[in-house]
Amino acid sequence: MTQRTSRAPTPHEPNNAEAMASMVDALFHQNPDAVVIVDANGHIRLNSVAFELHGNPELGASPAEWSERYGIFHPDQVTRMAPGTDPLALAMQGQVCTDALVFMRTPAQPEGRFVRGNARPLPGGGAIAVMRDVTEQIRLEQDLAKRNAELAEREQENRELIARLRVAVDELSTPVLEIWDDVLVLPVVGIVDTQRSARMTERVLDEVVRTRSRSVIVDLTGVELIDTSTADRFLKLARSVQLLGARCLITGLQPAVAQTLVELGVEFATLETHRNLKSALEASIRRDAAERRVLAAR
Repeated sequence: MTQRTSRAPTPHEPNNAEAMASMVDALFHQNPDAVVIVDANGHIRLNSVAFELHGNPELGASPAEWSERYGIFHPDQVTRMAPGTDPLALAMQGQVCTDALVFMRTPAQPEGRFVRGNARPLPGGGAIAVMRDVTEQIRLEQDLAKRNAELAEREQENRELIARLRVAVDELSTPVLEIWDDVLVLPVVGIVDTQRSARMTERVLDEVVRTRSRSVIVDLTGVELIDTSTADRFLKLARSVQLLGARCLITGLQPAVAQTLVELGVEFATLETHRNLKSALEASIRRDAAERRVLAAR
């Protein structure tokens, strides 16, 4: 049976402990991130990146003084962290802090820096923190958020402007004019769809009630095309006006529109039609005068 024996390292060959220590030391000093190690007594060791990140701090403060000494704030950049609540101090208390974001501002670095990192407890009561300067990233995110907020505000203003313009256009597209005592005129121009018809009917009925008018003249001179649904909307408008105790007169039917209505079989016999606005107005005035004479005779 062959017995194996371990070979002692030569003076030029480091043992495993030395190799591990050398590796840890290299990871500490050559790490591109800031590394902070603190022992149970609060003695801090920083690599060169951490030393520069903290603005070449004067070491020696206790964990309860770190927030004040090293200018550790919450991400709002205004609220200073309470003593013993920064990630490294919490790690010394046994807590694990992952992806913690803090803002650091010192007299040496008055512009401040955003730092994001992780902190872990170490055996014996110490702790280690690995941090990275994310100031540029946070500034870009804040700038993007600000621009998005400005765009959202501008979009809201545009929506409000569009709403006001729509109201103005609606009023212009469906004007209800009082051209004589107790006589309203609704000039219609363009296409009358369902939405516009609803607004038109609402405005006419409101004006009939408000002015107590007895006649409503719907002038279709500006309507060049009409179909069954459009004609039905005007019929419903006329019936609604009649239910309020007023007369509805239709004027300005174009020859092409009249021919289309006949071909479609639309029945306008229940409505009073006139050749033009002047004729409808004269008929309304004569009828109102006659009704007044009748009432006076009683």
